[in-house]
Amino acid sequence: MYDSNTWQTRRQKLMKILKEYSFSIDLRSVMRELEYPSKKFLINDIISITKTLKNEGLQLTISPPSCKACGYVFHLKKTLLKIPSKCPKCLVLLLKFISF
Repeated sequence: MYDSNTWQTRRQKLMKILKEYSFSIDLRSVMRELEYPSKKFLINDIISITKTLKNEGLQLTISPPSCKACGYVFHLKKTLLKIPSKCPKCLVLLLKFISF
């Protein structure tokens, strides 16, 4: 009668996607698929899910963003995910987003 996915929270749906995908998925794709209103909400959920996965004995691998023009790779802090707006090296706006 009711689909179980209908009653899942956005965070539960995100966890399901991260567990089921066998390839990397980028931040923008997740935002579109789960209809997140902003990157800030998604990043907060990812930080929370990382802790939940750790308690389950699993680990979320996060690839840092990089510049498509010069190849500069941004450094991520463990507890803080920030999304850069432009490359500090060449000042170009062509960035490859964070992927999981």
